[in-house]
Amino acid sequence: MTSYQRRGDNSFLLVVEAGYDAKGKRKKRTRTIRIDDKALLKTKRKLENYLQKELVSFQMEVESSEYIAPEKRSFHEFARDWKEKYANKTLALRTRQNYEEKLKNYIIPYFGHKRISDIKPIHVVNFMDETSKPGAAKYAKKGLSDSSMYEIDKTLRVIFNKAVEWQVIKVSPMKDLSRPKIRKKEMNYLEPEEVGKLFYALESEPPAWRMYFLTATVGGLRRGEVIALQWSDIDFENGEIIVKYSIPTFEKGEPHIKSTKTDERSRHVTMPQWYMNELNQFKRKWLKERTQLSDIWEEDNYQFIFHSGTGRPYWPQTATGRWIKIKKKYYIKNIRLHDLRHTMVTLLMEEGESLKAIQERAGHSSSRITSDIYGHLTKKAKRSTADKFEKYDPNNFVDNFSTNRNPH
Repeated sequence: MTSYQRRGDNSFLLVVEAGYDAKGKRKKRTRTIRIDDKALLKTKRKLENYLQKELVSFQMEVESSEYIAPEKRSFHEFARDWKEKYANKTLALRTRQNYEEKLKNYIIPYFGHKRISDIKPIHVVNFMDETSKPGAAKYAKKGLSDSSMYEIDKTLRVIFNKAVEWQVIKVSPMKDLSRPKIRKKEMNYLEPEEVGKLFYALESEPPAWRMYFLTATVGGLRRGEVIALQWSDIDFENGEIIVKYSIPTFEKGEPHIKSTKTDERSRHVTMPQWYMNELNQFKRKWLKERTQLSDIWEEDNYQFIFHSGTGRPYWPQTATGRWIKIKKKYYIKNIRLHDLRHTMVTLLMEEGESLKAIQERAGHSSSRITSDIYGHLTKKAKRSTADKFEKYDPNNFVDNFSTNRNPH
C-alpha cells in the first residue's frame, strides 16, 4: 500500500508499506519531498499526477531493495564502527594513523555530531573552505598545505565510500565533488659545495648521527629505512647496504617494522669505499659499547645500527628533530630530511648517471616513476646539455667553408 500526506505548504511525506517485521508489525518506508514549483502546487490534478509518479518510483525502489532507511547514527559513531570493523583489520598502520589524525583533528570536530545521512555536498564544501583558512587549524597559522587538504579530502571519501558499501547511505556526498589540487613544489636539494659543507659539519656530531646522515645522503635512503638498518644488512665485502625494511612509525611504544615499498626483492645500494671504511670503524665502536651495556641493553632480537643508547631504534621524529638542530647549528640550507634523498638523485643526474641506475638505487618500481619525480633538470644539467652543441657554432665553420667552397 502506498500513500502520501501533506506536511507543509510545499512538503509531502511519501509512505510505502514493506511487509511485516519479525514481530508481525507492518514495516513502513517514508520519504519527504519538497516541491518548489508554485504553479504545480496550485494545480490539483497536475500535483496529484506528480505525487503519484513519485510514489510509484519510491515503491519500486523499496521493492527492489535499493531503498536505504535514513541512518540515525552520527558521523562520529559511524567513524568508530569504520575503525573497529575495517581500518584496524585491513589498513597498514601508518595509513590508519594518518586517517585517524585527520579525523581527530579536523573532521570529527566539524561533522562528528551530525547524522551521517544528513551530510550533503555543500556541507563538505563549506568544511573544506573553512579548514583551509589561516588559523582554522592548530599549528597552521598560514593555513594547511595542499597535501594536508588532499589527505583530509581523501579521509572523508574513504569513510563515505565505506558507508555506501555497507548501505548506510545510498550516495556519498563526495561523489561529484572535485579533489583538491596539489601544486607541484620545486624540488629542494643540496648543491655539491653544500654537501661538502654538511659532511664537514657532521665531523663535529656524535658518530651515530654522523653515520645516520651520511647514510641518508650518500645512500639516498628514506628516514624509516635508515632507522631500520641492522648490521646483517651491511655487506662489507661488496660495499653494499641491503635495504629490506623500514620503521615508519611506532605503535604502543614498539617499532613497526615493515617491508620496503619494493618488497619483491631487497634493494642493494652500493656505497663508496671511504663510507664503508668509516662504517666499519663505527661498527667496532658499536660492538664495544654493546658489550659495556650488557646489563641494560633492551633489544635482544635485533641489532639496529642506529639506536637511542640501549638498542632501541630511533623514533622517526627523533631523526627529523636532530636534522633541524644540525641545520640551524651549522647554517645548512633549509631543506627537509627527506630532501637528502633528493640530493643524492640530483647529484647523480648531474654526473650523467643513467636513469635506470638511479631508479634502482632510489628503490622506485620503474624508471618512469623516477622520471616523473625528478623530471626537472638543475641549472648545471641544463647548461651541460646546451654545451654539447657549442662545437657546432656556425662561426667555427665560416673560414673552413669559405676556403673550400667550389668556385662554380
